[in-house]
Amino acid sequence: MPEYLKAEELAALLRVSRKTIYEAVARGEIPGALRVGRLIRFRRDAVLEWLADTG
Repeated sequence: MPEYLKAEELAALLRVSRKTIYEAVARGEIPGALRVGRLIRFRRDAVLEWLADTG
């Protein structure tokens, strides 16, 4: 698994749509989000830790 995930990869991991991912980012619900221009990448470690905490 790469160090940074694309929105599509995170959506597949969480089994939700890309739109749901973008909406959650806008609400500040997903940690480790990094905006690079128009792209959003997610730090894998931060996402996995977040999932473990919410699990």
